[in-house]
Amino acid sequence: MSALPHGPGSERGFTLVELLVAITLFGLLMAALLGGLRLGARVWETGEARLDAGVRVQVVQEFLRQRIAEAQPFEVMMPAEDARPEFAFRGASDELRFAGVLPDHLSAGIHLMQLTLAEGGADGERRDLVLRWQPLDLQGDGSEPPPEPETRALLEGVEALELAYFGALDPRQAPAWWPEWADQDVFPGLVRLQLRFAPGDLRDWPELIVRPMVDSVPLF
Repeated sequence: MSALPHGPGSERGFTLVELLVAITLFGLLMAALLGGLRLGARVWETGEARLDAGVRVQVVQEFLRQRIAEAQPFEVMMPAEDARPEFAFRGASDELRFAGVLPDHLSAGIHLMQLTLAEGGADGERRDLVLRWQPLDLQGDGSEPPPEPETRALLEGVEALELAYFGALDPRQAPAWWPEWADQDVFPGLVRLQLRFAPGDLRDWPELIVRPMVDSVPLF
């Protein structure tokens, strides 16, 4: 058997076809790599957005849990000629009014608070979960108009707010869930708060159920 030649003349370079195939394969690999990087970046951004939204919801839930749990059994005088004092806690299916204490960085003292949905944004096309509050005049007779309430948006872009109240509207009835809690002089046993966001919204609102902790006996 003769030996293979090893001289300079035996070296063989790449053909044009082989170079084109190599360049094509390299381009495909680069495209796949860049596509994977873009996908990873989108997943990372989506994960961060979901995390930020989840933290905001958690903070708002804890804030509302404390405010509702610490609601106080005060009566309020409504601005009307024949108005009589009424229990500050009053609930509807889409709105809740109660008296309580706000954190120091918002305001000091006892306040009458209202949790509801309101139009938000410059164009007013979205609805926000807002908390309104104004000082509760414990010594007044209701003859002077109360100051304008302050408003703070807790969550933006809320599609629906649903509230329910567990208790007995009549002592002869068994406790049950009710869509309203009005004309009562005691707290309900439980308050359930549910929010619904628009389809495709990254946020999720776990059902929030709060038990008012103060004894349900008016102070007046």
